[in-house]
Amino acid sequence: MPNRNSEVIKVDSDANQVVCDGGGGPLGHPQVWYTFDNHAQIACHYCGRLFAKKS
Repeated sequence: MPNRNSEVIKVDSDANQVVCDGGGGPLGHPQVWYTFDNHAQIACHYCGRLFAKKS
C-alpha cells in the first residue's frame, strides 16, 4: 500500500514519462514506468512517491 507521506519529485513540465524504483537498494521495488497522460502529477502504486510537473 502506498505511503501517502512520501516525497514529491518535481519533473520538467514537458516530461511525458517517469520511472520509479522506490529509491533502489534493498528498500526499493521493481522499476515501474508511468505516463502522465495529460495529468499534472502521478503517484507510484508501490511506494506513493508523487511525481509532479513543474509549473
